[in-house]
Amino acid sequence: MRDVIESGDFRIDIGRRIVVLRGEELELTSEEFDVLMFLVNHPQRLITPNTMLTTTWATNAPRQTEFLRGLLSLRKKLDAIAEGKHYLRTEPWVVYRFDPAPSSNT
Repeated sequence: MRDVIESGDFRIDIGRRIVVLRGEELELTSEEFDVLMFLVNHPQRLITPNTMLTTTWATNAPRQTEFLRGLLSLRKKLDAIAEGKHYLRTEPWVVYRFDPAPSSNT
């Protein structure tokens, strides 16, 4: 039996590594999927890049620039489907917060 997470506008099939946002399947890299899973498991919490790097990739951690590039790519893919909603928010001085069901683009 596969584990499926439903969180806000997301449906995630962990076993098959498939993410559906608002009825549309996202094509994510392995790194993007891992980042999203970490954020989904910590909704509404402020997460620093260092926390994600050391927690998500205990070994073989990408360099911070590679990680940030992947995170920006994930944000771009989410925003393409989001219709004005922002699932990944940048918070001043901390960095990221995941909102699985944002109400608006503010």
